[in-house]
Amino acid sequence: MIKNGKFFQSPPKSGETFKELFIHATTAGVGRPANKDGYPIGPWTPELLADAISQIDANRKGVDLRTVQLWFENNKRGIGPTNIRWLAIVFGCADPEGTSEWQVELSASQSRLKARRKQKGKAESRGEQPVFDANQAAEPHTPARPQNAPHIPKLDQATAPEALDAIGSPSRRRFNLARQSEALFNGRSSLNLPVAVWTTGGVLWFLAFIFGVHSVTYSPVDGLEKEVGFYWSLSWTVGEMAVLPLFLILVSELLTFWKEERRPSLAVTKTSISESNSWAQKVESFSFSYWAIFLICFLIIFALQWYGVYLRPLLESNSENPMVDWILVSISRPDVMSTSEAIFVSMLAFLFSGMIYWFYFIGLLLLYTLANDFYRIFINPELQPNEIYQRKVRANGTKIMTGVFRCVVLGILLATCIKVNAAYLISDGETMLDWLVGDALTALGVKSDGWSWLEQNPSPFFTSFLLTFITCFVFFACFAQIYWVLDGSASSKEGQRLGENSQVKWLVGQVKALWFKMVSVVVLLAVNFMVVGKFYGFSILLFGSVVISAYGLLWRTRAPEEKLKQASEFN
Repeated sequence: MIKNGKFFQSPPKSGETFKELFIHATTAGVGRPANKDGYPIGPWTPELLADAISQIDANRKGVDLRTVQLWFENNKRGIGPTNIRWLAIVFGCADPEGTSEWQVELSASQSRLKARRKQKGKAESRGEQPVFDANQAAEPHTPARPQNAPHIPKLDQATAPEALDAIGSPSRRRFNLARQSEALFNGRSSLNLPVAVWTTGGVLWFLAFIFGVHSVTYSPVDGLEKEVGFYWSLSWTVGEMAVLPLFLILVSELLTFWKEERRPSLAVTKTSISESNSWAQKVESFSFSYWAIFLICFLIIFALQWYGVYLRPLLESNSENPMVDWILVSISRPDVMSTSEAIFVSMLAFLFSGMIYWFYFIGLLLLYTLANDFYRIFINPELQPNEIYQRKVRANGTKIMTGVFRCVVLGILLATCIKVNAAYLISDGETMLDWLVGDALTALGVKSDGWSWLEQNPSPFFTSFLLTFITCFVFFACFAQIYWVLDGSASSKEGQRLGENSQVKWLVGQVKALWFKMVSVVVLLAVNFMVVGKFYGFSILLFGSVVISAYGLLWRTRAPEEKLKQASEFN
């Protein structure tokens, strides 16, 4: 049965103790996300279960990973009433009826466990052979409770409201911006954010067509009819409708790869698990950053920039200094779009900009969080006990860095689209294509008359520069942390022994060459961004950078990882 997209199973009414019931539920994957066939995607691990409990809105303190590990281990420990509530929500798939059902059975199973411990203590005090060994409670095949065990009546439905309180109504839930923002990048619905971008951007496409500014020209100087229509805008069309959605999809897929596949399988030692926070706690540790991004995007990018770049020039009808685009063209062409219509459209356009920048900066923050999480867990070489473990760390570190690289390439291309579009708007080129082709021909000596600048203020130059700087900073921050982990793995005893194989040395060299290529491409794209419009022929470098970026996005990095795996098995 599926409830809320997760696999649900009613608790068995077989009189099991907590250990028996818990092992049954975790092994069956009760409460785990379900696949298309209705089966859970896998059993619970301590890491996954701790994350799931910490993500419950009503659970403000989360749960310690070591506590969850004790539930899985073969010991005499049970579970407290508070954690029973959280566990019931997870096993009940956050469904009120399912949660109530699991809360009743979990509470009863804990009472049975206490009763059996008490009975064992009495038997030991009388020198008798105990009829129950608490250590057997962790085994799924442990016999049912002995005949002479006291009868523990099942709890009635009066305890159900506790489960409902734990879930909480929407009005009671504690809003957490960090959790909600991270949830937007859920890999099982990786198209949610791109669809939001396409839907909102599509509204601007229709409004531009309705108001007649989808393709419109104006005359900044005598003898020049410059195309500034919305459909000709490289930043609004290619950048925000194609490049940005690809970025969001890649971030979402990489996040899912780390959270649900590699993080649980890599954290194989108890020391590394206990010393690292759960993923939810890691995300919440950046709560200040999430709020800062939110305020910057919707107060500075939306409100302040909209007022300074569009609202004030439109109200003052001043077309001398601002960069004229498909909105400010209404100052020179009031016959196409009125001032009131331009104010309305500009407000929607900058609100859209605030939203997409919010998505973008959250994506960058999640990339850094992922790399930092990898670093914190695996930086200590002593936590890399064997060859198989090191191979996993090395292969998946490269996989993560490759994903970060692809996202960064798209981010720099997005910033480049913004700058190229702004550079065209303040140039004397008639169309974007004519301007770029004319620049290349001038550099090659085919044309003698080059392009020149108009006397306008290109405010997107500064915005795109900050975008590129932050993107490159995130890339090198992620690169440094992951590289330190892999370098520490190679310098450990097992890593040195593995590196003695000549084939492994060659393949490790190939991986390092791949990392060098990634750094080189990012540097090239950053340089290309800086020189846009700086000299005749920049369009040639721009074209070459786009080709190299496309090649970098399509790099097949899985093959060397598989070869490295085969070589390490051969050694």
